[in-house]
Amino acid sequence: MRISLHLHIILVTTFLMVNSLFAQSTFEFVSKKKTAKIPFKLVSNLIVIPVKVNGTELSFLLDTGVKETILFNVSKVDSIALNSAEVFSIKGANDVEVSALKSKNNIFEVENIKSSDQVVYVAFNQESNLSAYLGEEIHGILGYHFFKDFVVEFAYDHEFVKVYEKGKFRSKWKRYKEVDLKLLKGKPYVKAKLGRDVVDNFLLDTGMSDGLWVFKEDTVSTNFFGYYEDYLGMTVSGEILGKRSKVKELGFVGETFNEVKISYPHMHLLPDELKNFSERAGSIGGDLLKRFTIVFDYASSKMYMKPNKHINDPFYYNKSGIVIRQDGEANEKNNNNKLIKNLKENNFISYVDLTYLLAPEFIIDHVREDSPAAMAGVLKDDVLLEVNGNKTHKYNLKTLNSFFYDKENKEVKIKLQRKGQVLEKTFLLKSPLKKTALVQN
Repeated sequence: MRISLHLHIILVTTFLMVNSLFAQSTFEFVSKKKTAKIPFKLVSNLIVIPVKVNGTELSFLLDTGVKETILFNVSKVDSIALNSAEVFSIKGANDVEVSALKSKNNIFEVENIKSSDQVVYVAFNQESNLSAYLGEEIHGILGYHFFKDFVVEFAYDHEFVKVYEKGKFRSKWKRYKEVDLKLLKGKPYVKAKLGRDVVDNFLLDTGMSDGLWVFKEDTVSTNFFGYYEDYLGMTVSGEILGKRSKVKELGFVGETFNEVKISYPHMHLLPDELKNFSERAGSIGGDLLKRFTIVFDYASSKMYMKPNKHINDPFYYNKSGIVIRQDGEANEKNNNNKLIKNLKENNFISYVDLTYLLAPEFIIDHVREDSPAAMAGVLKDDVLLEVNGNKTHKYNLKTLNSFFYDKENKEVKIKLQRKGQVLEKTFLLKSPLKKTALVQN
């Protein structure tokens, strides 16, 4: 059986599982050495680590914002073996149900850490692909079942994760800020201060690229700074749209951040799990968390945090209005309906052959209304050929995006291909928010 799997879960990695999914998968050290140092790539503020799944080398997001282990895109490998599986459904944005597989007794290996009983959920969605938006191959998400078995340290500034036995406490952590965690359904929640108000139940979400999402709009802030409607990201079944603005002051683990970038997702476009969780205030994600070294101790419901060299880095905005994806095509067409029919009949899959290849081509995926790029005539699905005279195939997605986060009034010249015709467009970068005295946009 040969298929391609596409699934882009953001930047807000959220699943509403229709079936009961809380299986107890266990990780443990497999050598006398009871620590592990895992190098990672920091991609759009997300932590990507190497994971071997049933003998196949893959790349996973290490994500506190999800409970179950998820596989959604396998690329640059000929095949991956999955153990016995059954079909079920998950529900995402716009109440759209997506067919998925539940596979049991899989072997996961990360350095000298191993699990021989991992339950993996494989989701099928032909409309989206996370790797295309990050410019890096991402195959899945590793969440609660990894964190619950260890004490886990994130060194964002040095790009490694250090894993310790449960119950371990290093003396240097006494110098860190101790923070109480509230674990609900396998996810950690913390307090933060917005302006003068202390707010409970922010999800601490290392799988969210943005720094701060809040579900209840602060109209005082949006009136002061202004706001703009924007594409915020995507769940398993659709886009998430909302407002972007700033908040004057955020207090978090003893640090004060001024004029923090904030997003207010439109609630009717969120999955039911978010809409119905009335106590949840929002999410704190990678753009804030990367400014700290963080130690997660789920067993003790504690977290320890220390500012790193990025603590005073500014918060950047996309001043062009362009969202780019790195495009690719599956080697073979995914006949998903036939696959699901076969799985329902047999309720078992012993071997899945998955292939997805990213082509070195950059596509305009979204153009914000009234943005500089929109006013210059850039359209969705234009192919980006050059930026300021630089051919795009020489750059990765991260570098290309940096051109659009540059200084105010910086001139950007781009060359596009549209329906076989090559076009040139020029525009000036402009902040979509009001200028203030504290921080330049």
